Amino acid sequence: MYGPRAPFCDLPGLRGRLAAANETTLRPLGLGGLLLGPGVLARVPDVVAEFAHGEVAVLADRRPMAAVAGEVKATVTNALNAAGMAVRRVTLGDELARSHADARTLDRAVAETAGASVVVSVGSGTVVDIGKALSARLDGVPHVAVQTAASVSGYADDRSVLLVDGVKRTTATRWPERLLIDSDVIARAPVELNRAGLGDLLATYTAPADWLLARFVGQDDNYSPFAVALSRAHVDCVLDRAEAIHRGDPDALENLTASLTLGGIAMGVAGDTAPGSGMEHNVGHLLEMAERPGAPAPLHGAKVGALSVLAAMLWARVRVVARGGGLRSLRFPSAAEMEPRVRTAFVPLDSSGRMGQECWRAYSRKLECWHEARAELATLWERWPAFDEQLEGILASPERLVEALRAARAPVRLAQLGVRDTTARWALMNGHLMRERFTVADLAYFMGIWDAPDVDGLLIAAARLGAGL
Repeated sequence: MYGPRAPFCDLPGLRGRLAAANETTLRPLGLGGLLLGPGVLARVPDVVAEFAHGEVAVLADRRPMAAVAGEVKATVTNALNAAGMAVRRVTLGDELARSHADARTLDRAVAETAGASVVVSVGSGTVVDIGKALSARLDGVPHVAVQTAASVSGYADDRSVLLVDGVKRTTATRWPERLLIDSDVIARAPVELNRAGLGDLLATYTAPADWLLARFVGQDDNYSPFAVALSRAHVDCVLDRAEAIHRGDPDALENLTASLTLGGIAMGVAGDTAPGSGMEHNVGHLLEMAERPGAPAPLHGAKVGALSVLAAMLWARVRVVARGGGLRSLRFPSAAEMEPRVRTAFVPLDSSGRMGQECWRAYSRKLECWHEARAELATLWERWPAFDEQLEGILASPERLVEALRAARAPVRLAQLGVRDTTARWALMNGHLMRERFTVADLAYFMGIWDAPDVDGLLIAAARLGAGL
């Protein structure tokens, strides 16, 4: 029996711990039920029957997924039919199983699921994100999520990553009524999906530091020690057995799945993805926005893993410079200076300017908050040592992250994911310009150590670890 199973599946126990945390910013745990283990797929009809009083809409893409016997979506559909339920299949994406959570896809899915009594999403991250968004758009129609890979942490929360004017935005949607995870299905998923889950998990070593930093500089007062502790509860155990993920070891995969789901729950109760999303996700989303239509798309978590190494390296650089007095003369660029820079940064992706406008809308709020805190920021250098001490319990060394990725045979360099040098440098340089969240890249920029030569210097240092480009 592996470590996290008991607390992982005990949602009443988690709710009790949540109440005992006594943190006013935390939200109730809205996930209605959770099943993890072998044979869970057979429980789908009984779970769906709790909500079905008419047609059941089964939402899935065209990607074949292996069950113990047969294909997962066919198994679910046949079982629901055998239980006497009327099933409406709603297929997402193109013939190559590529699907995007954009406005067009959502509008079509809403039209095709309208009138169903329950939505059953069967698939990995994007499919479940669309399922959560549909549940919200259809006035709270019940949603049962059937997870088919341990690829990301976002299955168990009430957020979806959606495309808004071409920009990836984490958007409030709705908790699933039930989350079902059959470990037999997880074990049969392509190994690169589960490796991507490990990559996504590495963000829990960098993103919480970004969140704590945001509180330290007056950008975000909602930092939650409970949510951070929950997201990190068993991550060290996963890294210790990273090689077993490569081998498809059932216990290691169940441990990975449990840790990712606890991370999703942490984001849900925090009301924010900050426990597991910081600089590494900003840059990863930019890389995804820059992908050429029709080209093979690297897995989100795989990018996050490689980028978490670079985020950890930037944190190490910032800490060294801060200890040496680098916080005494911070930048306070004006909106007149930054607006054209933000808009220009995104012209290569969208010459219409809509993407630049969306990014400036978010970044301008961050910049305004930075200026409003100027008086307090003047003493940042004096308060840094106490903050720096707190980072010791959050950050991991870049070497530790590289070791785990290599043990799992996961990508360590962006070139392994088909990312071009120029695109990687552009995304690293501009990742902090796309959204409101304050990260280590923002602080590095305001310290004057995150310009083009600094990006190149970080990549040179990363190359010595076999990471980066």
